[in-house]
Amino acid sequence: MSDPQMSIKSQRGVFLSGYSSFTVKRAGILTCPYPKFGARLEVDNDLSLLFPYVNSSIKGSLYFGNPERVQFLFGGVQCTLYPHEIIAAAFQDQEHALDFGELLMNFLNDLYDRKDSIAPNYRKVRTLSPLEVYKILPRTNCGECGLPSCLAFAGALSKGKASVNQCPGIARPIEEKAVYPVLDREGRLMSTIELDLPEREGETIHQQRNVRSLLTDRELEVLQLLARGLTNPEISKKLFISPHTVKTHVVHIYEKLGVSDRAQAAVLATRYNLV
Repeated sequence: MSDPQMSIKSQRGVFLSGYSSFTVKRAGILTCPYPKFGARLEVDNDLSLLFPYVNSSIKGSLYFGNPERVQFLFGGVQCTLYPHEIIAAAFQDQEHALDFGELLMNFLNDLYDRKDSIAPNYRKVRTLSPLEVYKILPRTNCGECGLPSCLAFAGALSKGKASVNQCPGIARPIEEKAVYPVLDREGRLMSTIELDLPEREGETIHQQRNVRSLLTDRELEVLQLLARGLTNPEISKKLFISPHTVKTHVVHIYEKLGVSDRAQAAVLATRYNLV
């Protein structure tokens, strides 16, 4: 079904006065066991202006960057907003879809009217694989995050459905940055600027103690020599241990500190005055 230029019954309606097309079709596997429908709406205005406000206003929304879109649940319907397109499902029938379209348009118009009083959330979901995230987890399957395993937590974290704060044993970041938005005159996000966060008083000492507590005395010695640029054979001679033992210590250091190479380990050791 297509009904172009349908008007929206809204007292304000400044941002969106209607949609250029509205199509309703059966929604694939959602038709079983009873028919369900999906809707596709096209609009002339650039909806991306509202993405950060939807992201901050609707709990559980997901803001993606490539392609730019925001997903959220509205009125029991799963919605995805693109700059000039809206995809929504599932509906009982065409009338249900039409009623929903009007509600959603009114919501977006109201959000536009109130945006100056809403703190926008520009944070986007990064699409990391669960295995990449798993590398920085303790791999103890302690369950304190609320999920049965570290791999399950990695999957939730990679989809933006969990927070690093839920894991008590996650590796500490090597550095932290503040991300500031660069906006155009209409409030659209053009780019971002990253600046280092100032360290809180006593943070370095606390982190230094925390890092030390993760490592054995021998691992700390290996880390200090590694950070000074010594190779594994050089560390072997310096500490009078075999190259194989040095390699084992280096692997354990990487795992405990949540790093993946010598450069990252050296940065962390220098940051917390372990060298």
